[in-house]
Amino acid sequence: MAKPLDCWREVYESFSPVDLRTGERRPRVPEPGTDCRRAAVLVPIMLASEGARVVYTLRTGELRDHAGQVSFPGGTPEPQDRSLLATALREAEEEVDLESDLVEIIGELEDMYIPPSRFLVRPFVGLLQEEAELVLAPEEVEAIFSVSMEELMSPEAFKKVIWKREGRPHEVPIFAVRGHEIWGATAAMTAGLLARLGWEPGSTTEG
Repeated sequence: MAKPLDCWREVYESFSPVDLRTGERRPRVPEPGTDCRRAAVLVPIMLASEGARVVYTLRTGELRDHAGQVSFPGGTPEPQDRSLLATALREAEEEVDLESDLVEIIGELEDMYIPPSRFLVRPFVGLLQEEAELVLAPEEVEAIFSVSMEELMSPEAFKKVIWKREGRPHEVPIFAVRGHEIWGATAAMTAGLLARLGWEPGSTTEG
């Protein structure tokens, strides 16, 4: 996790929806001079006897940004935050009651740009201590769920679906797991994590 991923931009942009009429994808790097809104998320990983599991939240439908989507705990900096890492940890505590001293930060992923909201997001990867018990904040989070690395990396999890956005058909790469569809920035960050472990779309896992 401490090393940069050489192909990170290709991995990120491969999870941007494709406009099937124009073939265009939304970029994952902002154009020079773009007035970005900074944000940070925590990518929580639970270690269990059966293997590592990635923790996700399902955002409520009433939120202003990315309502109803699968996400990682996170948000925008507040005045008391001394760094983007502090933002990610504070937001995780607010959203899922995760105390920062129960998280071991093992690295960070490349910044993720989200064009519709102009967020430039810094993802931090953290291992959760066994005693960490997550409790959702109902005003922000509808559900908490986790998915094993093995399931995320299985060929059955990765799919491409056709959705209509603004009246136009788009091909959208997703992870379809545990009854949820993970797409957009969260799917791209998940792919950036998995790519560091050797995963490629359509590949199979070892043992």
